Amino acid sequence: MAQIANISNSLFDGLLPTFGTRGNNLPVWNEGQKMFISSEYESASGNRYYKGLRFCEQLVVVETVGLYHTWTYIDGIEIYVFDGRKPKLVGKRQYEKTFYNLDFIKKQTTQMVEDYLQGQIKLQNVNVPALRISEEAKAVVERSYKSFLSDDFGHNMQDMIPLLCASNQ
Repeated sequence: MAQIANISNSLFDGLLPTFGTRGNNLPVWNEGQKMFISSEYESASGNRYYKGLRFCEQLVVVETVGLYHTWTYIDGIEIYVFDGRKPKLVGKRQYEKTFYNLDFIKKQTTQMVEDYLQGQIKLQNVNVPALRISEEAKAVVERSYKSFLSDDFGHNMQDMIPLLCASNQ
């Protein structure tokens, strides 16, 4: 029995390391924000920054977030789609002194996905109603806000972990 306790303690010690000890290098799931947190750092002036990653089977959303004193700002949003097994940048917006607001971020993300869909549809010379494009963009963005802890979270994490870890470096 002592070995079983050591195995489980070792696992939890890696997930919750003591101060000053290095833990694993995996991104952290934040259930409250429904995203993985990676690439955290603190500037010389004491401001903290991190990247938040959300994804579904068709989309990756990367938010660059800044914590300045008591305020949280959105510094940028990047949208990626999958090209086979690697992500391809299809939209990016930078912001300056914009307070973090979930509704604002969802609207901006949806607009970027909508713009991407419209461009791709135009390239294929296909006529699709604007309402249909808008509905599809909203649906795919909404799927990226699904909880990782949900039983029906349908993503192959073995394929996603390298992508998450790459942004953590």
